[in-house]
Amino acid sequence: MTPRALRAFLLALAATALPSLAFAQLPDRPVRIVVPFAPGGTSDIVARLMAQGAGPFLPAGAVVENKPGAAGNIGTAEVARSVPDGTTIVQCTIGTCGSGPSFFRNPGYDLAKDFAPVILTGAVRNVMVVRNSLPAKNLAEVLALAKAPQGLVYGSSGAGASNHLGPELLRTKLGLNWVHVPYRGSGPAITDLIGGRIDVFFDNLPSILPQIQAGAVRPIAAVSAERLPELPNVPTFAEAGVPGIVIDSWFGFLAPANTPPATIRALNAAFNKALQDPVIRSRFQEVSVIPLGGPPERMGEQVRSETARWGEVIRTNNLSAD
Repeated sequence: MTPRALRAFLLALAATALPSLAFAQLPDRPVRIVVPFAPGGTSDIVARLMAQGAGPFLPAGAVVENKPGAAGNIGTAEVARSVPDGTTIVQCTIGTCGSGPSFFRNPGYDLAKDFAPVILTGAVRNVMVVRNSLPAKNLAEVLALAKAPQGLVYGSSGAGASNHLGPELLRTKLGLNWVHVPYRGSGPAITDLIGGRIDVFFDNLPSILPQIQAGAVRPIAAVSAERLPELPNVPTFAEAGVPGIVIDSWFGFLAPANTPPATIRALNAAFNKALQDPVIRSRFQEVSVIPLGGPPERMGEQVRSETARWGEVIRTNNLSAD
């Protein structure tokens, strides 16, 4: 065998060995991805796509389990108490891992002490929508109704979630008169918005876009710095006359603290493989999710920077979890 052929053989052998080496760091049981919200929201969509894509690179695949309640704190706290062997991880969001620690005196977990970062999976944009029967066609008309004596009712996927932060920032900024109704995820809130039981909802684009496209709800303003490519005719808050309302949502996975570093690396490798899969990337594009990925340290820095950022916003605006 020539030196060149030998090198090619060794490289091919190493490539086939990589999955086995990763498998050796994980128990031969499915990785349980706990989504601390109800099915149907963007957090659930992203977790299920990641489970699908990473399955072939895990010893026994991955499954998603929804554990909603207390704005995501119930499911997140459960994972904090789980055995740190790599078989139980939690979907982390801007609510549970950004604003939540400042909204709640005792969420049931300590992000810095109870978890180890695994991977930052993706990010999404947000949009403000209203029920079709609301007599308001633009942001100025919605705000006028929200300032009237009868006010409006807005929903969220839980206290401290991104779709709670936006309306509360508007309340403190403009003196709005609206009532907050927290749900156990975006799915139930969307159902009530379509049914006319709430008036306003700020939501991640992936979970609300199908309802916008179907004409079931009316988009009012993009909660972003620029217009959304999927909704080019919908202005941003700044374009509609209210600057400073920009909230991007993101998702990632955390494992219980004391999970072995080799196990974290094996999980990170499997989920990075999922994010490189053309099928998963195509599905992400279809549902308007921006794929991210990278080492565990990127997720750790995301959590640290977001908790600092939203902690300051919450204190400055005197926001609370109701």
